[in-house]
Amino acid sequence: MYIEILGIITILMALRAIITQNRAEKLLYINVIGFSVPAIIALYINTPFALIVAAAFFITSTVSANAIAYTLDKLDNEIVLDGE
Repeated sequence: MYIEILGIITILMALRAIITQNRAEKLLYINVIGFSVPAIIALYINTPFALIVAAAFFITSTVSANAIAYTLDKLDNEIVLDGE
């Protein structure tokens, strides 16, 4: 049951990431996908190795989430020069 719910959430976030034009929103949707994939892995495969794979995936997702937060912070201070 949990796997199906996470799968639906992942698919919806993937569709929203494809549809949206806003870069900040797109990064947040990708972040949700990055956290839901290790949860699906850990729930689907009930072995100790799956737990290790899911933990590694979760750690890398956390690092990417920090990179997303850093990028979003830098977008607020970005200066755009128009060629006009």
